[in-house]
Amino acid sequence: MSLLRLLLLAALIGAGTMFLGWWAVPAVAALYALLRRDPAAPREAMLAGLLAWILLLSRAMTAPAFSTLLDRLGRIFPLPGAGVIVLTLVLAMLLSWSAARVITGFTASTRS
Repeated sequence: MSLLRLLLLAALIGAGTMFLGWWAVPAVAALYALLRRDPAAPREAMLAGLLAWILLLSRAMTAPAFSTLLDRLGRIFPLPGAGVIVLTLVLAMLLSWSAARVITGFTASTRS
């Protein structure tokens, strides 16, 4: 997998998340897997989703309200703020991997 492809996919997932919301993550990952048609597409989509949301969270951390948000989320979930961040990143990874995996499995079954 090329670094340029990973960065481009991460940029698309990040932009989709910023402008359309979280559901853009599986949509972009599924489209990527459909165009790529490679068994490695789910892993690549997962890494790109992780990178995109790390960058989005890094950008959000500069806002003063971010620590307040983490504190309030920590009261809802029985986790410290870092745990909430980890869960957020795991969500991005699972959304992108699962969408790409479904498409990869579907395209593999239609080829045989």
